[in-house]
Amino acid sequence: MPCGGGSSASGRDGPTTVPEKVTVVSIRMLGKYRVDATINRQNLIQRVHTWVPDPVLGDMNYEHEFANENYADLGGGIRFPTVWHHHEGWDDNFGALNISAGHNAFGGPLKDIRANACPEVAVPAAVRAAEFPVVVASERLAPGVYLVGGGTHNSVAVEFDKFIAVVEAPLDEKRSLAVIEEVVRLIPDKPIRYVVNTHQHFDHAGGLRTYMHIGATIITHFKNFEFYNRDVLNYAPRTLAPDMVSLWPPTELTEGYQYELVRENYTLTSGSRTMHISYVHPLAHVEGMLMAYVPGEKIAIEADLPAETLRAQVQRMGWDVKTVVPIHGKPRSF
Repeated sequence: MPCGGGSSASGRDGPTTVPEKVTVVSIRMLGKYRVDATINRQNLIQRVHTWVPDPVLGDMNYEHEFANENYADLGGGIRFPTVWHHHEGWDDNFGALNISAGHNAFGGPLKDIRANACPEVAVPAAVRAAEFPVVVASERLAPGVYLVGGGTHNSVAVEFDKFIAVVEAPLDEKRSLAVIEEVVRLIPDKPIRYVVNTHQHFDHAGGLRTYMHIGATIITHFKNFEFYNRDVLNYAPRTLAPDMVSLWPPTELTEGYQYELVRENYTLTSGSRTMHISYVHPLAHVEGMLMAYVPGEKIAIEADLPAETLRAQVQRMGWDVKTVVPIHGKPRSF
């Protein structure tokens, strides 16, 4: 239901020294999304805000903001914003690791603004009825090493003497649960003790909460710890799309037992198998990138690395790589 209220706000119009009374109109969309529009004293929309579910951040801030000087007069009493700023998360200057917090997801100037000039666009029936089931397909790369793919992102399961390590927990809980079921089928009667997180981009970290909930320790670069510990693996309620951690939070969630932090190099070993995990630098794509190497099988596992960066990292580490297994794409010879 629409409602009004007053509050202090400065928004994108710049800092103010005198509190400004604004009107906030709220409506509920699609049965669960509360959308708030802030209208300033010039009767212009200053901010449109809602919350959307995100596998990494949970109930995530999602908003557009507009400045008075960017409104165009279209005639007939109609004014429309020609420049807008959109961001997901909060403008809290914590965006060094969180790729969306405070960052422009889209927006910018609109040069050609006309009233009611939008052509009618018909949405094909096939698009309206489209479904996106989780598809999991596994491939044996070597004895005890499996690629678990079937979608846009792969995971790699590596069997050790007494446990399993999974490299990468991408996308979300639904995907991760399906991958976990396949790993348990491929390697029965062993726990998934570790999950290796290559980097903190949201599509590569969306399943970390799921693996933590089943008892896996997260191996990640130390620069990711503050972000993960503060914003991802926490007790914050997730009301729009609850996951297992929000519904049944383990007592260890804030006790710090769920991380192994890598600065330069880290090694997992059990029985006859070893896996090396190393920091990749320098890298413009992201800070805190890790890759894995299974020396017995001469397999390197990487995510989002340019070919020249991958080759330089392999040479720097002195690895004898025969096969490269990407998180995106198919295994290939090195």
